[in-house]
Amino acid sequence: MKMIRTRLILGVLVALGSASAAWAQGESASGTVSGSFNGSSYDYTITLLNTSSSVSIGSFWYSWTPTIPPFFYLPSAPNSATAPAGWTATVDLNSIQFSGGTPLAPLQSMQFHYNASFSPAQLTGNAGLSYVYTGAIEGDAGALVNIQTVPEPASLGLLAVGGLGLAMARRRMLRS
Repeated sequence: MKMIRTRLILGVLVALGSASAAWAQGESASGTVSGSFNGSSYDYTITLLNTSSSVSIGSFWYSWTPTIPPFFYLPSAPNSATAPAGWTATVDLNSIQFSGGTPLAPLQSMQFHYNASFSPAQLTGNAGLSYVYTGAIEGDAGALVNIQTVPEPASLGLLAVGGLGLAMARRRMLRS
């Protein structure tokens, strides 16, 4: 009787482990967005990396989450958006839907683009919260991804100059 109970418990644990491993193999991604000034607006590039080892990504809804009511996180509506060959880009209020085309394979990356009047410094708070799906947008439960904003080169330059100035001031104080 004790051996039957042990086998039963082991069987249940194996089944639960297999189910959780299958569930954990859904969509997963990470990404960055960077912007550069272009006259009177900013050109942005989103690099999306499919971090799943087994599931392709068929669509991507940038700066949006499916809460009730849904939230659109960009500071304002983008002026335009473009997608890789075969994909479509649709500006939807303060978010962008990218869909169709050849799915983004596991462990591969893809770039998406948009133009907007807001600066990279305004992409704060929840602006990076987005969803990826295996097929069509909202065709499955999807997975949350937080697209990280990369500081624009001008900001990095100012940071470097400021750091250099602080280092020189500190050196001058130590000499005195």
